[in-house]
Amino acid sequence: MTLALAGWTVSLEPEEPSQEEALVRAFQPFITSEPARARVRVLRPREPRPVPPVRALPEPRPVLGGGLRVEGEDYVAELAPGGRSATVTTGEGRFAVDTVLKVMLAGELARRGGLLVHGVAVEHQGRAALFTGNSGAGKSTLGALWTRSGGALLTDELVAVWPEAGGWRAAGTPWNVGVPREASLRVVGTLGWDTGSRWEPVDAGAVARVLLLNALLPESSAAGRRHLLGASSRLLAGVETARLVFARDASAAEVVRAALER
Repeated sequence: MTLALAGWTVSLEPEEPSQEEALVRAFQPFITSEPARARVRVLRPREPRPVPPVRALPEPRPVLGGGLRVEGEDYVAELAPGGRSATVTTGEGRFAVDTVLKVMLAGELARRGGLLVHGVAVEHQGRAALFTGNSGAGKSTLGALWTRSGGALLTDELVAVWPEAGGWRAAGTPWNVGVPREASLRVVGTLGWDTGSRWEPVDAGAVARVLLLNALLPESSAAGRRHLLGASSRLLAGVETARLVFARDASAAEVVRAALER
């Protein structure tokens, strides 16, 4: 099974049919017939490990000789140098595979000068707006209001962004709500609540402070942090920056749609 994620293809190679069935159900919209550029082997642990009640996304750690290691309470993953192959040893569920795919996709985007951002991305007439923020900022609420108004939602969890000729590109990912679709990225912004919806232009520095806290590091190292700073600066220099203050009604979608039509 091969997935297409933001123009990158990766094959998932589970050891057992039951694992494959679960992964097909989870990633169905993103399955492609294109050749894979990376691979993830999914193995069963020799001894079962308990599933924790609360999941946390661990930091990838460099290992001797290159590559990364990602270890959780009930799984372990080894990523080869260059991030183009990985082995995941896990039991039931997709959490470990999700974690490794996020790390690999963040690395692939980094090689393009891009980022994997915790946010919501909406599309109108081939143009996208990305809003980022911590949990509770209103990302999922905005996504629901947008789709209720008939708009196209790329994703409301992790947004892939990368530079292209003359601008930036945004794509949906398969986590939470997401579709295999891309658009030209025109706006990166933050969110706020009020009884009425409005669009507030803000300087790039105000958005950068939030963006830097909500972009996934391709690796936990000085090089990874330098990439994060550099890519964020280039992104915010190349798009409009704004703050959407919105109410929980149709006016939120109207304000965003008007901004993307300018």
